[in-house]
Amino acid sequence: MNFSDAVRNTLEIAECLKAGLQALGSNRHKIRVEDTRSLTGSVDIDDCLVKRYPNAPHWDYVFSYKERIYYVEVHQGRPSEMQNIITKLDWLRQWRRYSAKPLEDLRELSTYHWISTGKIDTVFAKNNRYRRILRQNSIFGPVSMLNADLFI
Repeated sequence: MNFSDAVRNTLEIAECLKAGLQALGSNRHKIRVEDTRSLTGSVDIDDCLVKRYPNAPHWDYVFSYKERIYYVEVHQGRPSEMQNIITKLDWLRQWRRYSAKPLEDLRELSTYHWISTGKIDTVFAKNNRYRRILRQNSIFGPVSMLNADLFI
């Protein structure tokens, strides 16, 4: 099963699949890909699930490129926001396990990325405890732009 099939087979988001990076709206400029024809779709997870789970800490987006799956959270690049990002990822993983089994089945093809909405705090430039905590949670970032080709 590929990404598009997995989304179409996940009832809660089946109608939210968009071509290319369209689901990312104005945040699509924060994603760089060498071959736009290899983009196989995207979903605004937050927008799609807000009515069903109004108080949940939704992850923002997911898209597929060259058969890989990229979960993207666009959020301020501050150390004080790190726990929010981790909480959102925990929620995403739980939602996927219980409500999005087709996407869960593709977890080995998935990576998780924190893209900053603005300036990234310099504390993240160092290889320190913040970076270690993010790595332990399989989160890449924060970065100002995601180059998807680096994760293939």
